[in-house]
Amino acid sequence: MDERFGAERRFRDFVEIAGDFAWEIDSAGRFVFAAPRLVHGWPAQALVGRKLADFLADPADAERFAATAPAAAEAVGFRDSSGGTVALAIWARPVFDATGVWNGARGIARDMADAHARDVALNEARQRGGLLRHVVRAVRDEPQPEAALTAALTALGLAIGAAGGAVFRYGGDGSMRTAAGWGAKPPAAALPALRAALERDGCAALTHAAAQFTAQAVVYRGEGKGAVLLWRSGERAAFDNFDHTLLGEVADHLGIVLAQIEARERIDHLSRTDHLTGVANRTAFFDEFARRLSRIDRTTPSAALLYVDVTNLKLINALRGPAIGDSVLTALAVLLREHTRPGDLIARFGGGEFVLWIERIDAAGAWTRATALQAAAARLASLIGRADLPFGVGVGVALFDPLQPETAMQLVLRAAAGAARAKEQGGERWPASLPA
Repeated sequence: MDERFGAERRFRDFVEIAGDFAWEIDSAGRFVFAAPRLVHGWPAQALVGRKLADFLADPADAERFAATAPAAAEAVGFRDSSGGTVALAIWARPVFDATGVWNGARGIARDMADAHARDVALNEARQRGGLLRHVVRAVRDEPQPEAALTAALTALGLAIGAAGGAVFRYGGDGSMRTAAGWGAKPPAAALPALRAALERDGCAALTHAAAQFTAQAVVYRGEGKGAVLLWRSGERAAFDNFDHTLLGEVADHLGIVLAQIEARERIDHLSRTDHLTGVANRTAFFDEFARRLSRIDRTTPSAALLYVDVTNLKLINALRGPAIGDSVLTALAVLLREHTRPGDLIARFGGGEFVLWIERIDAAGAWTRATALQAAAARLASLIGRADLPFGVGVGVALFDPLQPETAMQLVLRAAAGAARAKEQGGERWPASLPA
């Protein structure tokens, strides 16, 4: 290959890569070189041989290209092929012949609009990167997931100038619960429409009552966990692409936090739930029972604790097998639920022993409830499959008198004693067990 041709080809390749528009003019101001193949809509060969001034919005700007020393200029208007004008930034160097006579100039030109867009994009990327690092640190360093949510939401809201925001969690029943909030609360009237848009598109933008809302679904491993919402009003109400992009990137990290909260609640539920029957276990019962007793004052109507104990559970397990015994206990738990009202507290103490705490009930109501329970439980004998194997439940009732308060354990012991006496007497009656 000719060495001169190779050097020229290398030069052309470099200039085409280096700038939006590489050019060279002669001493008469005519193009002798232009690259790339298409210069703002003009074929490069269409420029060669023509005067530079023919392509300038202001022909006088030709002097800014005709550099006699290294020079740079901005906002030089260059007409594109559609008749519009492109603002160029140019960098020029003079060209001299072998005798030192000025023979023209060459240089690089860049579209200032493209350069500005690149600068904006770079600045936005830096801002997003800084915020995301802050969010990641919050997720990593905050010991409580709820605190991590609040820290991330606060940083996001401040970064894009929102008036307020919230992170919502989806409940198993389809509800949308607030997991974290920042700034002003969003108008509740806007939430249904946002929820509908999120479920349809995974993102939402809404105008409501002169306020702008933007929301993004929070997903973890392909499963929707909730949503993050920001809103604002006033002169800077509308959210732009930067805001939406940033919101989406932060939402990805919030999915991890919501999954952590969900896992923690699942573990907590398992630790406080009887694995066989699904009702509260002994530990959970005493925690909740103590809290409820502390709420009761002298003006509260009486309450009752029912202690339900299965007769012959050990014998059933021995003769019919643990699976039959488990089926009896599971069915009894279902009966207890059927005989409760919202707010009643059910728990399994272990073995065949259950407790039922009922507030705002008098003695007559408690005895009626105990009788109904015993009658319903008698039907469970069919699960055992042996008519000769005695089955029933003993129910003890401990009435709570607000004027003579007792501890949780004192009530349980009184009710348990009543159940034991009922079992000894065939479960036909429940001794009145009242505070001494």
